[in-house]
Amino acid sequence: MSGTAQANCAEASEPLRDPANLEIRQLEAGEEHAGDRFVETSPTGTLFHLSAWRAVVEGVLKRQCVCLAARRGGRITGVFPIGLIRSRLFGDSMVSLPLAVYGGICADDRESYLGLLEAGQDLARQRGVQYLEMRNRTEPYATTLPGRDLYVTFTQDLSAGPDRLLAGLPRDTRYMVRKSLKAGLEWTEDLSLAEFYEIYARSVHRLGTPVFPRALFERLRAAFPHHSRIFGVRKGKAAIAGVLCLYFNDQVLPYYGGSLAEYAKDAPNNFMYWSLMAQSSREGYRTFDFGRSKRGTGSFQFKSSWSMQVSELPYRYHLVRAQQVPHLSPVDRKFQLAVSAWKRLPFSWTRIVGPRVIRWIPSV
Repeated sequence: MSGTAQANCAEASEPLRDPANLEIRQLEAGEEHAGDRFVETSPTGTLFHLSAWRAVVEGVLKRQCVCLAARRGGRITGVFPIGLIRSRLFGDSMVSLPLAVYGGICADDRESYLGLLEAGQDLARQRGVQYLEMRNRTEPYATTLPGRDLYVTFTQDLSAGPDRLLAGLPRDTRYMVRKSLKAGLEWTEDLSLAEFYEIYARSVHRLGTPVFPRALFERLRAAFPHHSRIFGVRKGKAAIAGVLCLYFNDQVLPYYGGSLAEYAKDAPNNFMYWSLMAQSSREGYRTFDFGRSKRGTGSFQFKSSWSMQVSELPYRYHLVRAQQVPHLSPVDRKFQLAVSAWKRLPFSWTRIVGPRVIRWIPSV
């Protein structure tokens, strides 16, 4: 192991195993299933570490992906999936993982973790990118790599059951849920992809964010037929809210969602997320992962009102050509003019231009 990885890792009590027994190389075609089997049984594995996620990134965003794997005695002990982003506007970078809120290194032990970190850093230097970004869900082995205090995630234990979960909500949130339950709204799983995409596209336009192409959601559903579901909210025959959920082990993650502004008085978001929590609890899922939010945003405030467990996301960066950690979030002041301008664009234009623009934004 070189001094690079040793320098990047803070002191830890766990001793390193003999590095001579560790092999690190890229997964080759035909080895995806072996990598997936490791991820599905690893405590730090997520849906985003699965090979199908990389296939979606390559198919929709046209970004080259690789997956580094650590092996000991022929057995996989860690994986590090990475996507290469080429952008004339922001410069080239490497991200683990594009489109994902969680990523980084999934490893069984400290030696595998450090070996994969070193290999990822070497690859970033070879490619001459600005930086390598690791979207860690957790950080089992602390490093001295720089990060940014921006993202948190919200989770709720569902094991108490719907009645106790409702009683445990903050008073104002419980009031909004009960108000929505009296508004004549219907929870449904018959929302079409076309209906969902229309709602989602209008929601992100309202936020000033370029929309993903519809092909992303088609590919996600095809790639994860047993790990994804679309739910919706109707009022009468009108589809007024929708959410695409991802499932992994005992967790449910409402990943893409939105609602129509003209029905805000009925609190469709409160109805939708409460209905999803209650149904997931009844179906035996243990963790409701409300997902990543940026501090200072409306989604952060909304999720905070549900009194869930809040965890910092320790995203880390290996700087290669960049001199500082990138600041590419829409909440940064330098992007406010662009966000305001995007909100003023006709919605029909954003449906055409958005999918072309978003491909070149490293932070997606």
